[in-house]
Amino acid sequence: MKNSFFWLALIGFATLIIVACSSSSDETPTSTSSTSLPDYATTTLSGKIGVDWTFQTGRMVVPSSSSGSYWYYMTNDNLSNACSSTYTGTSSNPTVFYSRDAAPEAGEHELSFTSGNVKTVTFYDGTTNYIITKGKITIDTVTTTAVTGKMYAISGSDTDHEINGTFTLSRCCTSGSSYALCSE
Repeated sequence: MKNSFFWLALIGFATLIIVACSSSSDETPTSTSSTSLPDYATTTLSGKIGVDWTFQTGRMVVPSSSSGSYWYYMTNDNLSNACSSTYTGTSSNPTVFYSRDAAPEAGEHELSFTSGNVKTVTFYDGTTNYIITKGKITIDTVTTTAVTGKMYAISGSDTDHEINGTFTLSRCCTSGSSYALCSE
């Protein structure tokens, strides 16, 4: 009788451990975003970064070595050349930037700031870097010369620092000591 009770208890305990350690499908990371985030706007990326802000010019810089990061820059300034222009954030013309170690590919990523999973966006208004950890970015297409996608980003619940919409960035490669539109 003791032997039967031991085996039943062991099987019950093992079942409890397996059930407790398994994850449900809504806890498994997927390529779709959390339902708590709003849908992407279908208009040009815009909103507020302290002041009204609408995306005008942007670039994604391809690293010159395989160990470098891919940097993404966006401004509401209408620059004549996305690759060679300087992106300087000011109180009237904030910039948005972020970097990733991997080359851009189609898919969605939620912003986060957790151990082993740091994916943030920075709003820079000339004096303050606002590190944004709430939002999502989808890359739709990547070509030799451009990266298109959508972004929703908000600083906590502060709607004075919130942007949403679509963007197209020039894909820029090193050309001597500056950047030029990629050709390969």
